[in-house]
Amino acid sequence: MGDPAKATQPPLDETAADELLFDDAELDRIFNQEASLVSREAEVMRVLQCFKLNPYEILGLDWMPGAGVTDQDIQRTYRKKSLLIHPDKLKHPRGIEAFDLLKKAQTELSDCDKRKLLDETLQDARMLVLREVGLPRDTPDDHEKLNPPAMKDPDLKERVRRKAKEIMIDDELRKRRVQKMTMIAEGAEAKRAEDALAERKRKMEEKERWEETREDRVSDWRSFNKKKKKRTKGPEVLG
Repeated sequence: MGDPAKATQPPLDETAADELLFDDAELDRIFNQEASLVSREAEVMRVLQCFKLNPYEILGLDWMPGAGVTDQDIQRTYRKKSLLIHPDKLKHPRGIEAFDLLKKAQTELSDCDKRKLLDETLQDARMLVLREVGLPRDTPDDHEKLNPPAMKDPDLKERVRRKAKEIMIDDELRKRRVQKMTMIAEGAEAKRAEDALAERKRKMEEKERWEETREDRVSDWRSFNKKKKKRTKGPEVLG
């Protein structure tokens, strides 16, 4: 025999069941939206806090020499992160700024020449870090002196990041000084050219004025000579 309690239990209202399922789904949707919003905003702040001259860091890619980051890794990561914080999907006061930084980082890493220079800088940074601990540049990352307990805080990767930052800042300051000196030199050259042009213009205007008054000067000279001749004749002597 069946359970009397089950036999007398009223059937579950299907409409109520559907509403219950809908409510759970709605709660999940709201929760996922809030979680997504938190992750999107966190990504915006992460990008903004990155060192602006290191596009690897901005895209969240491994910047260590030999990491083997491919072009596909760059494009895939950029697409994922750009969709995450796209201004059309996230209304954040600095969302556009973060999105532009992502785009700039992707563009720089897609430029073979710029990426080559960046990789060389990171290699130089790693070499300097190794030199500080008395190791040759070809020392592998898993060397005992580059790992705990010999090297703990900061670890090798963070030390390379900091050293690369120092190098990049020095390079950027040097570049700006050169640009400033170039602008000053170009400004001085432009001033000299402007002065020379003004001098040529002044001489041409003087020459034009001289030509325009030529007839007046000739006429004045002739009048002066006539008056002079009359004065030199003197009075007639009566005999």
